[in-house]
Amino acid sequence: MVIKLANEGSVIVERDGPIGRLVLNRPDKGNALSFADADFLVSCLHSLEEDDDIKVIILKGRGPSFCVGHDFDEIVKAYGIEAKQGGPRPSKPSQRKRIMIDRKLAENYMAFQYSIKPVIAQVHGWAVGMGMYMAELVDLVVCSDDAKFSHAEQRLGFAGNTWHLATEILLYGPKKARELLLFGSEFSGTEAERIGLANISVPAEHLEATAEEWAERVARNPKDALVIGKAIHQMALDSLGATQQFYRGYVGHTLGTNIRFESDEFNFFRHRRDHGTKEAFRSRDEQWNDE
Repeated sequence: MVIKLANEGSVIVERDGPIGRLVLNRPDKGNALSFADADFLVSCLHSLEEDDDIKVIILKGRGPSFCVGHDFDEIVKAYGIEAKQGGPRPSKPSQRKRIMIDRKLAENYMAFQYSIKPVIAQVHGWAVGMGMYMAELVDLVVCSDDAKFSHAEQRLGFAGNTWHLATEILLYGPKKARELLLFGSEFSGTEAERIGLANISVPAEHLEATAEEWAERVARNPKDALVIGKAIHQMALDSLGATQQFYRGYVGHTLGTNIRFESDEFNFFRHRRDHGTKEAFRSRDEQWNDE
């Protein structure tokens, strides 16, 4: 029997025997997360970690996409990087204010890498920004063949400055990691399996059944074994710099959201101010249309 703990708001929490589910619940926004939504998602993750009946957690999204990242309108306001058309330039927050915002974001990402119980991402549609980060940081990824992964957020002016670079280098290898971050290219679920991001890619109609089957197989392990096995895995990651990467990451993000654009360089935020969000994204990606 499935017991829903919360069926309103940005996250639905389900308990079903040994399987817990975190369901992102902003389908009309591609499951984009506000800062408060991200905090709530992590608190829901912790509630399933603390439930002794739960052995494994599935993370998935309602609607057409897994997760398209953070709510962009909130991002530009928080960092003071965009003025209204014809209005005064906003006052940018201090570096100390920025770094506090970014430290909190880093802690949210770390929560998925350091969950004491295995987490399976069930990915369909778009996985971008935070959606992509969570896929990279959880234990296992089951995706649909037609899923769309990318680090498109890098096209805003990051060019390889990201939160968890050590994980990405371990996952893809240093050259492939540089490629994915420098270009921000989209790739499919089948390609995600080929390069090691996804454990398995399946036709969309088989996605949910496959994710549930994998969760059931994980749950065959003893409770103590799962927790100890995850802890040892985390210790191995730490020996390779997996904790320090987040400290570098939030400082890097603070710096990256404060870069200067030269007059001949495409400035997404200026373009968004003058032409709107949809046109700004179209123009941003047009810079890469030789793909």
